[in-house]
Amino acid sequence: MSHESGPIPAALRGSREQEHTFRNLRRLLEGSPDAAVILDGERRILYFNPVYQQYAGLRGRQLHLATIEGKQCFEVFCLEICENACLGLRAQQVGRPLRVDEIAGRRGDGEELKLIVNAVPMEGGFIVETYRDVTADARVQSKYKVLLDHERRTKEILEQTVQERTEELRQANVELSRTHGQLILQEKMSSLGRLVAGIAHELNNPINFVYGNVDFLGSYVEDLFELIRTYDGVAHQLNESARQKIAERKEAIEFEFLAEDCKKLLRSIQSGAERTAQIVRDLKAFSRQGGAGLQEADLAQGIDTTLNLIGPILKNRINVVRDLEGLPLVLCHAGHVNQVLMNILTNAAQAIKGEGRIDVVARQHVLEGGVPGVCIRVTDSGPGIPPDILPNIFDPFFTTKAPGEGTGLGLAISQRIVRQHGGKLYCVSPPGEGATFIVELPLAPPETAEAVRAAVVDAEVRKP
Repeated sequence: MSHESGPIPAALRGSREQEHTFRNLRRLLEGSPDAAVILDGERRILYFNPVYQQYAGLRGRQLHLATIEGKQCFEVFCLEICENACLGLRAQQVGRPLRVDEIAGRRGDGEELKLIVNAVPMEGGFIVETYRDVTADARVQSKYKVLLDHERRTKEILEQTVQERTEELRQANVELSRTHGQLILQEKMSSLGRLVAGIAHELNNPINFVYGNVDFLGSYVEDLFELIRTYDGVAHQLNESARQKIAERKEAIEFEFLAEDCKKLLRSIQSGAERTAQIVRDLKAFSRQGGAGLQEADLAQGIDTTLNLIGPILKNRINVVRDLEGLPLVLCHAGHVNQVLMNILTNAAQAIKGEGRIDVVARQHVLEGGVPGVCIRVTDSGPGIPPDILPNIFDPFFTTKAPGEGTGLGLAISQRIVRQHGGKLYCVSPPGEGATFIVELPLAPPETAEAVRAAVVDAEVRKP
């Protein structure tokens, strides 16, 4: 049946024209490199070519008997679309040829194939199906697809890596710019601190001269007044003309007022000298950088010193309530911590428009992990910080002040200083209730405390 000279199947016998068409079609399919079959409307095999016999895995006689028995095509050589959507029947329904690419099939010997299936409806209800083996091409395409997928994934990974590195570089550049700005400001603050310390030192000598000599001046003036009173005691022994001249002179210079006012002036000079000396001491204490680095500092004294220095900002309009009892000494960079206190207290004073109040509460406190430390809370009666701004107040260069009134680095540097000491600086600001800045500092920086603990352990181990 797979030979050109074979008989025409009974189902295809009819008119001479139809038989002639079948012979030509069979001659064409016999020499085709593709497997081919002719089916009837019930999907029974009427004809198969030699290549189809190889796909079916049956000998010629076995395949011929299968066609005599009326076997359907999917019973002899099954494709993945045969049972659910036969291509030949669909082509017959639509009345035109159909093609499906890369359909899976299995040879009689079990080999998996990829086929291109064509179905052509014929007159008389017959169907011609051809099967082209593209397994090798499909494998090449599959490998090529795998390579393309791998190349695409590699490209995506590379692009993502480039984006990540670019973002890292951008972040590093931003951080570098911020750090550069902070270092510049810190250097300016350090230079300013040294300048203030130098000025305070230079002022100290003349102020001490004034303060130290005002008592002597008062004593001398009192002696002169005592001398005048002595003259007054013996004035009756003088003649009338001399007494008259003395009386006129005393009246001309308003002696009684002069004597009383001179005492007041001396007291004012003494008070002013004491105030100036205190300011000089506060400047020296505030600008102190600690010499060798870390030193034990009295934070209560640092707070008092800072409040004295910002006195002109308070201008008798802000009442400052201190609660600083029982604070232990803290091992720190005193000048840097003073800078933190100055920034927070200055911001609190500037946040209050008109009259108001600042509460400064400091207590010994146990930090996270059971670390002993101190907690300083500065609360102002200002309008508070809006919730949309609060998360950004510690960002470098962020400020709500008018241009020229602030750099936006004060709180950023303050937070950095506190962190370098192993502490925390944060803010709580309920709407409309003012702002509270909280500074938590350990009694000793982490590396120092760890060194002390290691020394203690080492001493215990070395004990006999």
